[in-house]
Amino acid sequence: MFNRYTIAKIVIAAGLLVWLVWSGRLDFHLFLTARFTPLHLLGVLVILVSLLVQAVRWWWLLRAQAIDLSLFQAAALLWIGFFFSLVLPGLSGGLMARGYYVTREAPSAKVAGISTVLVDRAIGLYALLWLSMLSLLYLYWSQKPLSATIVEIGALSLLLMAAATLFFAALWAHPTRNLALRLVPHRFRSPVETTLKTYHARGARLLGCFGLSLVAGIMAMGAFVVAGYVIGTPINWKQAYLVCPLVYVIGSLPISPGGIGVGETAASVLFARFGVETGATIMLTVRLWFLVLQLPGGLFYVLRTRTRT
Repeated sequence: MFNRYTIAKIVIAAGLLVWLVWSGRLDFHLFLTARFTPLHLLGVLVILVSLLVQAVRWWWLLRAQAIDLSLFQAAALLWIGFFFSLVLPGLSGGLMARGYYVTREAPSAKVAGISTVLVDRAIGLYALLWLSMLSLLYLYWSQKPLSATIVEIGALSLLLMAAATLFFAALWAHPTRNLALRLVPHRFRSPVETTLKTYHARGARLLGCFGLSLVAGIMAMGAFVVAGYVIGTPINWKQAYLVCPLVYVIGSLPISPGGIGVGETAASVLFARFGVETGATIMLTVRLWFLVLQLPGGLFYVLRTRTRT
């Protein structure tokens, strides 16, 4: 579990947190002394709605691959994945746990089951980039000329979205999809090809999953707005829509366990461009709310283990 790669990620996370505290960008005093108000409950509720929408999205993907799980079963496995992202080193631990359990539920469709976990994650991040682009368009029409900060952040979002769009388009188009399949080991090529063709035939369902991702992303970004009020440094929706998608995408990179330190650094640097110096503390508050909702996944895991035995 703790190989050299994992240890390096832990060191990176610790180093980033130390730098944030030493530079004054992460104010633990501000975080710890913030009064408990109904806004904390609102923040947890907003994130909960986002996670429930994500559960429906994954359930739709499972049904697209003819994996017959109920919505409750899909949500339970999703929450087990959330829990394992806590106890295993890194965000990938949660994805691996979800992939493991879905293959247990559908042993005859292992590749298809694992693909739903990866596609679910990809659609979620892709929708966040689209939300950032929508925010950029709104700012373009309402605040001409755009500031240098908005242009720079918007350009980064546009670059990431363009790269992701080209990747998805390559997998969707028949010639490039066949070319990509040549890179897959021979023993996996047939099930991977079948899985990709199934997604291609379920285009309307994928579009619906994208719509759910937009809803989940809007709710997730709303948590940042609520956290800003909790900390005492409110951020507006325009800032949240433009910055938060990048914070989530950067925090999802396999640089540190669970994106700890990386997400706080990204939030600190990006929000600071708009004059908000408490981005790291806001991110830490959102992370705490998410932590509260991850813990019940342990109960689902225990109940599932007892049922199996």
